[in-house]
Amino acid sequence: MLELPSNAEAARLLERLGASAVDRAETLAARPDPRDHRELWRHLERCCRDLMSSMGSGLPVDGYRGFPAMPADADRVALHLYVWLYLAVLPETLRYHAERGIDRARSWETLATLGPMMAEHRAVHGLGGIGRFGQWCPPLKFRGAEYRLGRLEYDRGRGELPDGTAGFLLHVHVPSGAPLSPEACDVSIDLALEFFGRHFPDEPVSYLVCHSWLLDPQITEYLPERSNIVRFLRRFELRPLLPDDREHADGDMLEYIFGRPSQNGPVTANFLTELPQDTALRRAYTAHLRSGRHWHARTGRIVF
Repeated sequence: MLELPSNAEAARLLERLGASAVDRAETLAARPDPRDHRELWRHLERCCRDLMSSMGSGLPVDGYRGFPAMPADADRVALHLYVWLYLAVLPETLRYHAERGIDRARSWETLATLGPMMAEHRAVHGLGGIGRFGQWCPPLKFRGAEYRLGRLEYDRGRGELPDGTAGFLLHVHVPSGAPLSPEACDVSIDLALEFFGRHFPDEPVSYLVCHSWLLDPQITEYLPERSNIVRFLRRFELRPLLPDDREHADGDMLEYIFGRPSQNGPVTANFLTELPQDTALRRAYTAHLRSGRHWHARTGRIVF
């Protein structure tokens, strides 16, 4: 039987997870109940079983689907359902970290990204909770696969090595927030190699891989070589852009660059006129689409 923490314990944990006072209060007021919210409760139980059954596993070779975003008409309980999911799983996550010798400070550095996600959800959608976001990275964090180490985040996985054999790798993610300075990235990568070497010695890391619009080399047409984004891109050896990889990243980039909801359809010329042009990156995004071209998420790796 799924058990949720008491409201008092949930409030304490939410504060530790970086949630604001407003977000903490709204979460407590949106507590799901198995009798009053039967369908949502069943979804909560399914997600909880998924996380608990895969506790400690890395990212599968064939990928990970995560949990779907809630529909547009979702009520307050639905929008906060995933917050309660992570509160329910949190004790088991901390136990797994302890088994791996990970100290609590490192654990909270990773898990306390939930509060900022709630703040971002409010900024992007004007709503509390996190339910309008598809859940991909948080489930990885709460099952012990992904860790925040300084400026960057890393999740454990397996993939093909340059010599054609299979080996262990780290997927690199770039959370929003502080500048993506080369110095901060250097520190983070060094931390990651030391951290995973110590706590996951059975998974020797052969390379880092990143899949992101930040690696689209088209951006070098607009930003100077000394910009943080271009210097981050230059770290990686890019995989060729294959026909199957040509899905546009235009709609996804809206959230990261402008704080607007992502779009599945094309970004229209009329919509572009609404976007602020107060940074070089925002101007680059808009000018590129106005020229009739598109942005792409690219994949690159750093081999050790």
